[in-house]
Amino acid sequence: MSLSKELIVKNKAGFHVRVASMICKTALKYKAEVALGKGAYVADCKSCLDLLTLMAPCGERLTLTVDGEDAEGALRAIELLFDRKFYEDEFADVERSDE
Repeated sequence: MSLSKELIVKNKAGFHVRVASMICKTALKYKAEVALGKGAYVADCKSCLDLLTLMAPCGERLTLTVDGEDAEGALRAIELLFDRKFYEDEFADVERSDE
């Protein structure tokens, strides 16, 4: 089964090491091939380095493509990370006590 979906980077910091790691760890749980595309470039979601080369800021539109027997589960899991802003922004507006 092959599926694709457009996703928007919603967290303020955009793609960085922690985000790439979360996507990679999630993708590795599935047998399906999982990729994120930006224009002509397609990154393998099972490679943190590949994901970091996307350089996707907040608001960037990426195309998630999954192909394999558990494609639906992989798509939902990665879509959830994007929807939840990679669990980052709930802390973004908290004032730090040392500032």
